[in-house]
Amino acid sequence: MTTYLTKTEDSKTHHFRVAVDNNGVSIVHGVFYKWLSKYFEGCGDSALAVARQKQLVDEKIKEGFQITKFNETRENTVDVYDKAKWHFGGNFPKDLEDFHGYIHTGMFLGWLIDNDLVSDEFKNENTEEIEQFKQQTLTGSQIFESCCDGVLTIEDISELGNRFALPYFDFDAGQYLGDYEKTLAKNLPSVYHVADTWDNYTTLKQILDERFSDWKNKNYKKPIWKFW
Repeated sequence: MTTYLTKTEDSKTHHFRVAVDNNGVSIVHGVFYKWLSKYFEGCGDSALAVARQKQLVDEKIKEGFQITKFNETRENTVDVYDKAKWHFGGNFPKDLEDFHGYIHTGMFLGWLIDNDLVSDEFKNENTEEIEQFKQQTLTGSQIFESCCDGVLTIEDISELGNRFALPYFDFDAGQYLGDYEKTLAKNLPSVYHVADTWDNYTTLKQILDERFSDWKNKNYKKPIWKFW
């Protein structure tokens, strides 16, 4: 049994989802395009789990949330865009170093930095590395490895950046991997064989700039216009 609640405040959509899961409750909550948290709270038995769910729902209603029909979207389910470790093993080429598993997402992170689409928290925590990236002494892939531990989350990206990235950087339905492969890996054994060079980044950046410009032009009448 799952209950989903939402609240709009200051033009932001807050959401909270709680489900009874065996002897506890699974909780997902956050703010669209800002952050998302997922965790499990043990309750001891199923009856206590049901009671805890009711308690949490009542608390949210008192905070101004309303029970809402749950329709799964990337905005209310995605907290992590990519983890480098997801790519190791399986089809990952045995002749390559693990660092090559960071490059496809690292280049996208570099583009986000270039376009000031990372979050304030990311900027504050990685000021020196961002400056090194701008001076081309540290690549986006190196930042992804050293500063993010190979994990790119929605909290690393600004609200405008997430509005663009959630549909575009979706590995299942988005365009990023296709653009990356056609642009940089067309004649290579795999996408993992792309070299982490500034020439490759510059080539990809041109494509990403075009995608972002097209996306803004198509969405300029929607509320996102206020972010630039």
